[in-house]
Amino acid sequence: MPGADGTTADTEKQWATMTSTLVQQGACTLLYQGGIIDGRRWAGDMPDSARQLAQFVAEVKKTTGADKVDIVAHSAGSFVANFYLKVLGGGPDVHNVVLLASEARGCDGAGFLTQYGLKDLPVTPVQVLQAAPWLLPVLTALMPDMGPTLQLSPASDVYRAVMDGPVTQPGVRYAVMATKNDAVATPAGPCSFITEPGVTNDFYEDVFPGGPAVDHSSLRSSPDAANWVVDQLYS
Repeated sequence: MPGADGTTADTEKQWATMTSTLVQQGACTLLYQGGIIDGRRWAGDMPDSARQLAQFVAEVKKTTGADKVDIVAHSAGSFVANFYLKVLGGGPDVHNVVLLASEARGCDGAGFLTQYGLKDLPVTPVQVLQAAPWLLPVLTALMPDMGPTLQLSPASDVYRAVMDGPVTQPGVRYAVMATKNDAVATPAGPCSFITEPGVTNDFYEDVFPGGPAVDHSSLRSSPDAANWVVDQLYS
């Protein structure tokens, strides 16, 4: 499952390394993207996107006869996956979840503003929204295109539905890879890692100290990261 970095026209190229690596392992590999508006992925309401994922998983199980599926998700796709698993009760249908440059509990939102040239602010967006939660509906109304991003804020009911209490679900194996060069899911590591029992949390740079440099987006295109994903699925 791709993140929101790019359009549907970019997806095949962005995920070619990951999908080909999984296919070489004999995996039945299907590339899913949802919440699509004007070619942008995960541009709609996050719970609606998660319901689309639930429908897709049901169709995959029906078509293939599989009892369970594995999910590999990047960035915003990881939040959709976690909403599906926890809030929509998708856990019994999933065996493994592998998340890349994901967005979980410890994000400060500063990376989002960096994309617009705003850096080194005295407070982070998350701190502002936590101090003034009334801003959330105001910003959503003024900038509806930012609605899905704002749903990832701790001030959001959507966020709290996933992140309050344990994120992981019984019977599902979780693994997370982050990169120390992540300037979007910030702070790098704490934003992505799920610090709960049984979860594998790795920095790309620690696992592949001599590997080519990656960032938030290119992590999902890395051959090394793809091989790490295979290890998580088949170890």
